Amino acid sequence: MKKILLAEDEKMIRYGIYVMIENSGVPYTEIDECKNGKEAVELLKKGSYDLVLTDIKMPFMGGIELSHWIQENEKEEERPLVVAISGYAEFEYVKSMMRCQAIDYLLKPVDREELRKVLWRAEKMLREIGKAETPVIGEPGGKELLTGISRHKMQSAVDYIRQNYEKTIDMAEVSNYVSMNYSMFSSTFKEYTGENFSTFLRKLRIEKSKKLLKKTDLNISEISQRVGFEDARRFARVFKEETGITPTMFREG
Repeated sequence: MKKILLAEDEKMIRYGIYVMIENSGVPYTEIDECKNGKEAVELLKKGSYDLVLTDIKMPFMGGIELSHWIQENEKEEERPLVVAISGYAEFEYVKSMMRCQAIDYLLKPVDREELRKVLWRAEKMLREIGKAETPVIGEPGGKELLTGISRHKMQSAVDYIRQNYEKTIDMAEVSNYVSMNYSMFSSTFKEYTGENFSTFLRKLRIEKSKKLLKKTDLNISEISQRVGFEDARRFARVFKEETGITPTMFREG
């Protein structure tokens, strides 16, 4: 799968699920987070997702209403798979979610292994309907489907970037890590992730910095170093380019 949307109003639970997804081994390129169904709808209007994990009870709009919205507003071929997250006392609501075509549910506290199984089930379903297939790559001799080996190498590259984003890394290092020609790696990586290497790395670093800004008391200089920027001024400039506001404004917002 490509994009995952996680809707959960409790910050620490949301963060815990986010980390478990990161460590699940399931292939993905991006996880977006929100704290209620209303925010989820706004994100769904802006872009497509392969999987939505949603808490059932949230302020403004809960998981059941969100599932109804998806069924009524998303085209069938673009409709994401939905997984419900609920407490034991909410199990009756789970039945309503399943009637809204939710593929599975997770009970709180979310178990790491159960989440992993659900994610891989979703990945299998997406492959069966063709949504998890990798797009074609333009090559001098024509267009060919990305091979299984290339897909494996690209996922290894993405994993390597996620594990080393705080260091000074570049495309030459990562292409060498997966034993691919530099120019071939460049085009293959863009087809696999939808973004070029530098954009992918920059967005990842900014997303990681957002978590540090909200969840720690580290100063801006320390955070910039933690996410791979050589100096705080460059970090602040890139952060504003990506978000429209400064790191300080984001932290105080």
